[in-house]
Amino acid sequence: MKYYKDYDLEDFLQDDSFRSWVSGTADATADLWEEIVRLYPDKKVIMQQARELILTWQEHSAIVTDQQLEDQVQRILHTTQAATEEPGQRLAWRNWLSVAAMVTLLVALGGAFFWKSEQQAGKPGGQVAYMPEATAAMKEVVNTSARQMRIGLPDGSRVSLAPKGRISYANDFINHKKREVYLSGEAFFDVTKDPQNPFFVYANGLVTRVLGTSFLVKTSDTNVEVQVHSGRVSVLPLKDIEHPSERSNELLLTPNQQAVFSVKDNVISKTITNMPLELIKPDAEAGFVFENQPVSKVFSALEKVYGIPIVYDAAVMEQCSLRVELSNEPFFTKLDIITQTLGAAYRVSDGQVVISSEGCR
Repeated sequence: MKYYKDYDLEDFLQDDSFRSWVSGTADATADLWEEIVRLYPDKKVIMQQARELILTWQEHSAIVTDQQLEDQVQRILHTTQAATEEPGQRLAWRNWLSVAAMVTLLVALGGAFFWKSEQQAGKPGGQVAYMPEATAAMKEVVNTSARQMRIGLPDGSRVSLAPKGRISYANDFINHKKREVYLSGEAFFDVTKDPQNPFFVYANGLVTRVLGTSFLVKTSDTNVEVQVHSGRVSVLPLKDIEHPSERSNELLLTPNQQAVFSVKDNVISKTITNMPLELIKPDAEAGFVFENQPVSKVFSALEKVYGIPIVYDAAVMEQCSLRVELSNEPFFTKLDIITQTLGAAYRVSDGQVVISSEGCR
């Protein structure tokens, strides 16, 4: 009989029944492991750690085999257990050992996976190296899990790194009055405000510069997208950053705007996010309910709530008024309702909405 109450990370990882249960190939054992969680609630965290490791191994099984990973566990355990242990310290030592084994294996997995990515990057059409050769000691964080990874930077800024994403930054984080991060994949940044030390994100040929704001950066082989949630950021192709004559390519983004950078063409375009969010709450009394209100007041209310410029010919639309009740519709649905009611049309250009109309009678 197995003494599950004494199981640690090593035991769960090496238990064939547990592995099969995690993999979903042994439904008959599901009740057993659920009962173990109920009987030994203190094992829940260790079981979750083991489960995540097993799922990660399977995700990258083409790179690292189960046998290789098991050999790595045994090597770490054998090496560490050979050290002298005081009798009263054995339990604490085993707990530390479990964490050490997990971290070491995750690092090994991350290295193997992203080594393969770098090998592919050198092929025609592949993604360019995600960071230049470092001139200082760098720290790299790789998300090999299937969930968002929360990362705290030395300046207090926070990063939510998507699965398969990675970031690097200097151990001496604030250097030459700059805070610099190199990104591959997708990450959401919530940057601590520090005007004296601007924050830079380098991602596949695009540089994003901020003082203190929150924004999303998504990279692929062909494009880089930057979406602003709060504050302001500027974006500029990396190849133009040291050429003042090319600064005209720099774009300023405000909330609900996004930039799309073409890696191949080295061109940035500015547009609006697919689902603009309300930056402030509508007027508590009126909201988006309009009773024969001039169109200028309607557009002004939208601009105020969403922070998106709306351009129209005020003289042409001077006689236009609206009687409409809007509530929780998305921004573009509101625009559809308004323009269809007025017999007008709209398009998105350079991060703003442009209304075309022949006027109202």
